[in-house]
Amino acid sequence: MTWSDRRSLVLMMAVVLVWQIPLFGRTRAGQDESFYGVPGMMILRSGLPQIPYIPSRDPETIYYHADEILYTLPPLGFYLEAAVHLVLGDGLAPARLASMIAGLVAVAIVCDLTRRCSGSSRAALLAAASFLFSRAFLFPATTARPDMAAIAFGLGAVWWVSRDDRRWRDVALGGVMAGLSMLCHPLGLVPTAQVGLALLVGGRPWRRRIGEASVYSAVALAVFGLWLPMIAMHPELFRIQFGGNVLDRAGPGLGETIVGLPGVLAFQAWNAFDHVGPIQAGLYGLGTLWLMAEVTRKADQGQSRRVLFHVVAAVVLLVLLMGSHHIRNYYGYPAALLSVPVGLLLDRAASRLGALVGTGWAKAIVAAMLVLAMVPGSGLRVLGAHLQHWTDPNYRVGPFVDRIVADLPPGALVAADGSYVLEFFLRDRPVVEAIVDPFYFNVRLEPFEYAVFGPVGLEQIRPEIEGLELVETYGDPSDPFGHYAELYRRVRTDSGSRSAF
Repeated sequence: MTWSDRRSLVLMMAVVLVWQIPLFGRTRAGQDESFYGVPGMMILRSGLPQIPYIPSRDPETIYYHADEILYTLPPLGFYLEAAVHLVLGDGLAPARLASMIAGLVAVAIVCDLTRRCSGSSRAALLAAASFLFSRAFLFPATTARPDMAAIAFGLGAVWWVSRDDRRWRDVALGGVMAGLSMLCHPLGLVPTAQVGLALLVGGRPWRRRIGEASVYSAVALAVFGLWLPMIAMHPELFRIQFGGNVLDRAGPGLGETIVGLPGVLAFQAWNAFDHVGPIQAGLYGLGTLWLMAEVTRKADQGQSRRVLFHVVAAVVLLVLLMGSHHIRNYYGYPAALLSVPVGLLLDRAASRLGALVGTGWAKAIVAAMLVLAMVPGSGLRVLGAHLQHWTDPNYRVGPFVDRIVADLPPGALVAADGSYVLEFFLRDRPVVEAIVDPFYFNVRLEPFEYAVFGPVGLEQIRPEIEGLELVETYGDPSDPFGHYAELYRRVRTDSGSRSAF
C-alpha cells in the first residue's frame, strides 16, 4: 500500500477512536463487563486474574473462588487489559480500550488480506471500512471482553498461512497466532481449526500438507499450553470454573448441535441478521455470492479460492461451536472475513461505475453507499445524546455513582448489579455483585446492607431479593441514554434474621 492508502486507513481508524473513546468512560458496564473488565486490574494488584466482588464458595457455581483466581476463560485477554491499565490506570475505559486496540489490529489484517487477494488498494480500504464501521465490529471492539483479542489473533493465523510463497516459518507463526487466539477465548478454536483444515486441503503435495498441518497444530497447542502453569496452581478450581463455563457446555453441545442443526442454523441466522441489520447482512451475502461466482468463472484464482474457503469455514465452524449460544460478539470473526468479498465487490462496482461517470464520481458514490449501509445501528444516537448532555452528571457514570456513594454509610457492604459494581470497587467501597443465579452466584447469602440496581438489575435481580426497602432513586428512568439507579436498604424480619435469607 502507498503512503496515501496507509494514511486513509489511519484516518478511518482515527474517526472510530474519536467517535467511541469519549463514551468509554461515560457509559455503565454492559454484558459481562463486570466479570471481565476487572481481572486486568487485579493482575497488576495481585499478579492473578480475579473478580474480587464475587466471593462465591458454592462449588456448583462457575465463579467458585473467582475472587482468588479466575479460570472461566483463558487468561491472555486479561493480561492484555493489564498492559493498558499499566499505562492508563484503573477503570472500565482502559479495559475497553484494550479491545479497541485489538479491533484496529484486526482491521489492518483484513485490509492486507484483501490487498493480497486482489492487488487493489482500493478494495483493501473498502474491505477495512466495511468491517471497521460494522455492527459486528462495534460491539466486541467496545466491550471489555477478550473476544476481539481472540478475533485479531485468529485473523493473524489466517494471514500467516494464506501466502502463495508460504514457508515453514510462516506455518509456525500461524500456529503461534492460533495458540494465542485460543489463549484469549475458546472462540479461538474456530480460526485454529479453520487454518488447520486449509493446510490439509491445500494444493501442495500430500506429504507437505500433512507436515505443515502437524507443525502448525503442535505449535498452536504448545502456545495454548502456556496456561498450564497457572492451571497447576489450583487444578480443582480450574475443573469447576472452566469445566462449568466451557467444557460441560461445549462437550455435549457439539452432538446436540449436529442433531438439531436445522434449528441451530435458523437460530444463529436470525440472531446474526438481527444483530448486524438487513443492509449489512445483505452486503455480506451479496459479496459472498459474487465471490463464489468469480471463483467458479475463473479457475486459476488461487487467492480468491482461499478467501472463499475461509469465509465459509468461519461461518460453519462458528455455528458448530456456538450451537444455540446467544453471545453476539462472536460474529465479529466471520464478519471480518466476510468483509473481504464485500471490499472486492465494491471495488469492482467502482471500476464499472468509473467507466460511466468518471473515477472520482465513482469513488464518491461507492463511499456514500457504504456509509449509508453502515449508519443504521452505529451508535450515532448514543453519541448525539451524550454530546447534548456532555456536562450532565446523569450521563457520566463516575459522577453518577459518586452521588450514590455519598448517600451510603462508610464501610457498609453494598450489593450492586453488573452495571455499577465495578464503579463501587474502584472507589474502594465494600461491594459484592448482585447476582441471583445458581450458575454464577447467589448474593442473597451475603451479609450486604444496601443494594443498588440499574435498569437491567431492576428487571432481572430485584424481584429475586426480598426484604428490600427503597431509599432513593437517581436519574430519569424514561431516558434511554442516561444513567438510572435505585438504592435499597436491606431490612430485618421480626426474628432478627435477614429476610432475604
